[in-house]
Amino acid sequence: MPVGYLQARKGVRLPGPLIPLIVATMVGALPVFQQSTFAAQVGTRTLRLKRIKGLNQAGVNTLVHIGTLVAGVVVDVIPPLWTFNGLNFDFPEADLVEVEVNADLLAYADVAGALTPVYVQVEIEEIG
Repeated sequence: MPVGYLQARKGVRLPGPLIPLIVATMVGALPVFQQSTFAAQVGTRTLRLKRIKGLNQAGVNTLVHIGTLVAGVVVDVIPPLWTFNGLNFDFPEADLVEVEVNADLLAYADVAGALTPVYVQVEIEEIG
């Protein structure tokens, strides 16, 4: 299988923190990975999603959105991920759309609550 253009460029793989999504809808979007900026040394780096893991404790099946902030609105960078109530989820890079972004990554769930969060952790590849 031929390697795509983005796969040909290698970077450093980094895990993000485990984030509990406790407020449903776009209003509750939380940063799941913040872009590295070393302006004085190397400039701003871009990043690629490599893996998304988590646990749905929302009480219902729900969609998890991963996106960036554009003009005050969270815009999905990949299609929403369907997660099942009470089960963990793991989307490796083979299951994800190949995208490279130049902004912080945010996540939110369609259904979530303070006592019924959806936990999300992303792994990215940072390109310098």
